[in-house]
Amino acid sequence: MAQQTTSPTLANDAENYPRNVAHRTIVPYALDAIRHQLDTQAPRLFTDEAKAALDFLDLGNGAQDFWPSRIKNAERLREHLGVPPSPSPSNHRCRFLFVHAAHSRDKLNISREMLMLCFTHFQVMPEFIDFFFPFGFQSYAQDFYFSGFRQRTQLAEHWRNATPNARPVDKRLQICYNLKSVEPSDSHSWSIRHCAVYHSFAIKEVRTSWIIVKGDELMKRRIESATSDRGPHEPSDFKSMSGAFKTSLETHLIFCDWSAENWRWYINFLEDTFQSMTRGAFSAPVYVPLLPAAADQLTLQPRTNTQFSMFSRTPTHMTENGSLKLAMKHRLPAPRTYENPETGISQPLPPDEDDDGDDGDNDEPESPLKTSDVKVEEENRDFSFGKLRKVHKFAEKAHEAVLVLKQNILVLAQLKQYYRSISGRQDFPKDLAESCKDAIDDFELRIDGLENDMQTQILRLETLLRLLEDRKTLVKQMMPPKQSAKLRKDQLRTILDYQNTQANKYSTKSMFTMTEDMNDIARKTKIETVSMKVITLVTLFFLPGTFISVGHAFLSTLMSTDIFQSDYTGRQEPNPYAHLNPIQIYFALSLPLTVVTLVFWAGFHFWEMRHEKQKKRHHKAAGWQV
Repeated sequence: MAQQTTSPTLANDAENYPRNVAHRTIVPYALDAIRHQLDTQAPRLFTDEAKAALDFLDLGNGAQDFWPSRIKNAERLREHLGVPPSPSPSNHRCRFLFVHAAHSRDKLNISREMLMLCFTHFQVMPEFIDFFFPFGFQSYAQDFYFSGFRQRTQLAEHWRNATPNARPVDKRLQICYNLKSVEPSDSHSWSIRHCAVYHSFAIKEVRTSWIIVKGDELMKRRIESATSDRGPHEPSDFKSMSGAFKTSLETHLIFCDWSAENWRWYINFLEDTFQSMTRGAFSAPVYVPLLPAAADQLTLQPRTNTQFSMFSRTPTHMTENGSLKLAMKHRLPAPRTYENPETGISQPLPPDEDDDGDDGDNDEPESPLKTSDVKVEEENRDFSFGKLRKVHKFAEKAHEAVLVLKQNILVLAQLKQYYRSISGRQDFPKDLAESCKDAIDDFELRIDGLENDMQTQILRLETLLRLLEDRKTLVKQMMPPKQSAKLRKDQLRTILDYQNTQANKYSTKSMFTMTEDMNDIARKTKIETVSMKVITLVTLFFLPGTFISVGHAFLSTLMSTDIFQSDYTGRQEPNPYAHLNPIQIYFALSLPLTVVTLVFWAGFHFWEMRHEKQKKRHHKAAGWQV
C-alpha cells in the first residue's frame, strides 16, 4: 500500500505553509517573502468557506474508474484527504484537484484554510504560490504578464534542508508552470485567460497528483473527458511506473494544446475588425479645393499628338466660340463627380476598375453621376479621433498577443527540455528511461509542432502591426479639417516642446560650464588677492627705512645730508649732531615711522572690513540675496 503523502505532524501544522514543507531547496528568507505576498494577496484571492467548492477527480488504489467529488468545507476536506483526525488515510494512484472561480476576475472558490491544508498534504513546492497571484478578484488585470516554469527534482533519499522530523522522502518529480490562451467572451469579443498547473510524480510509489487553477471549468471538463470510458487514459495505465509516466506526458499535452488553440481565429477577428474600420480610407472622398476657371480665359491650340493624359487619350479640338469640345467620334464618358452636400464642392471620382478606356465609336456618352448616386457609408466617412483611438487599441491587443505567444513558447520549451534532461540523469531509473524513450520523443515532436504554430501566428501579428501603423497614418490624413488641424497643432506643440526642452538642456549645460569658469576665476582671484596683500605688507614694512637711508642726485634723504657727515656747518660753527651715531639715528627714525605706517594701514584695512560687513547686514535685513 502506498504511504501517506505527508506526516501527521506536518498535516496538523497546515497554517504554517510554506514553512512546513518537509524537503525544500528554498532559503528561509525566500519562504518568508512568499508568505508575506500570500498574506497581502489573500483578501482578493480566497473566498469564504461557505462559498468554497473544490472539485476532485481521484483514482484510488484498486479502483477501476475515476471518482469525482466536490468538497465544500475544511472538515470534509480533511476526511477526503485522510488527514488526522480522519480515521482512515486516503491513498490514491492519481488525483486531480481543480481550483476555479465564477469567472476569470472573481475570487477563487477555495478558502485560505483549505488551500493550506491541500498544499501541506501534497507537500506542494512553495514556488507554486506565485502562480496564484494573477487570479482572484480584480477590476483590472493584475500581474497579467507573469509567466514561468519551476521544477523540483527529488531523486535522492535525503535532502540537506530537510526539517528535523522529516522522514526519508520518496523519489519525486515536481513541476509547475502557467500558460495563457485566448477564449471567446461572447460573439463579438475575445479574452486572454490564464491556467496554472502543478504536477507531482512519485516514482517509487507510482502516484501522480495534479492541481489545476483556472477561472472556469474548461480544464475540468477536458480532464474528465480524457479519463472517461471513451478517453485515452485508462485506469490500468496507472498501475505501472511507465504507464503512469506516459499518462503524465499526455496530460501535459492537454494544457499545451489549449495554449495554442484559438489564436488563428482570434487573429482573424482582429484582421476583420481592423479592415472594416480602415477600409473606407481607400474609397472616401478627398476634400481638395477646386479653383474656378472661366472657359473664355482658356486659349488652347489644336493638339494632334497622342500623349497620355490623366483623364483622356484623345486629342482635343477648339470650336469657333473658343470652348472646349471633344470629338464626338472619340468621345469618352464624362467623368463621374461627387458633390459634397456640406461644402457644395464637386470633384471627380476615381474611374471604375473595369474601365480599360477602349470604348466603342458608337457608344453614347455617359451622364455625370448625381450626388444621390454616390453611396458612401457614414461609417467609412467617419475619420474622427475616436476611430484613430480604436485603431490604436487594436494595435495594443496585437502587441499583447505577440507577448503572450512568446511567453507560451518559452514555457513549452522549458517543459520539453525538462523531461529530456531528467531521462538522461544517472539517478533516474534506467528501466523507466528506456520504456518511455519513445513517449518522450513523441512528446517533444508534439511540443515542436505547437511552437511552430505559435511562431506562424506571431508572424501574422507582426504583419498586422505593420499594416496598422500604415493605416493609422492614413486615417490621420483623412480626418476632418477641424480635427486634423487640431492634431497638427498638437503635433506642432509637441515638436516645439521638444525643441524647447533641448534648448533648455543646452542652456543649462552652458550655464553649468560658465559657473565652473567663474568659480575657477574667483578661486584664482582669491589667491592673487592674498599675494597682493603680502606684497603690500612687505612694501609698507620696508618703505620708511628705505626713505630714511637712500640718497640720489636728485632726491636726497635725511641720512644723505651733511648733517651727519661734517663737524662744522656752512657758517664754520660746530655741528651739534656730529657726535651722534648714524645707525642709532637711522633706527630711531625708521622704526617709529614703520610702526606708524603699519598701524595706519591696519586701521584702514579693518575699517574697510567693518564697512563691508555693515553693508552685508543691511542688504540681508532688506531681503537681498547675499
